[in-house]
Amino acid sequence: MKKIAIMLLCILALGLVVSCATKNHEVALSQNKAVKGKNGVLRPDWVIWDQSNLINHYVSGYGTGTTFEVAKQKAQLNADADLAIWVSDSVKAVRERYISENVVGENRTYLDKFESTATEMGVAVLSGVKEVDYWEDIDGGVWVLRSIPVANVRDQINTAISTTCADETLFSSSAEAKAVMEKLEKALDEYFPTK
Repeated sequence: MKKIAIMLLCILALGLVVSCATKNHEVALSQNKAVKGKNGVLRPDWVIWDQSNLINHYVSGYGTGTTFEVAKQKAQLNADADLAIWVSDSVKAVRERYISENVVGENRTYLDKFESTATEMGVAVLSGVKEVDYWEDIDGGVWVLRSIPVANVRDQINTAISTTCADETLFSSSAEAKAVMEKLEKALDEYFPTK
């Protein structure tokens, strides 16, 4: 009987916590819409919510500093660091999709080559990052919104696939290289759908 009473109390306590958390979350979301920054400018949605889609990947970065310019530069660096992580994660995701759908033997040299080539190429792709917007909060901190076309990252990974599969030293035959290339391209299409 004691066990049942304790379980009921735990369930009631959990229900109370969830109920309070839900109500507080709703209040927080409504308050987010009315936050004003410097010069009375309302906080844009992109500060809180990811705006990414199949065309562009967006990140926001935040920075503080002694001047507006210093704060904005820090925000840009933070946003670019997040973009670099996203590019690297995309390469790893394509690799993992390939591995999960294919039996890969002991020799994964070509996969290591693909990942390192794609990551190295990411530096060039990140030079195409654009600043879309910025917002200064009431405390002088600066938020920036930066974007990169998804097609640029997809093309970079596709080029890494071609470069890797063209390296004859990694494969026992051209048929094996062609098969690996087709499977990596399929993994790329699954991760970055074109439609």
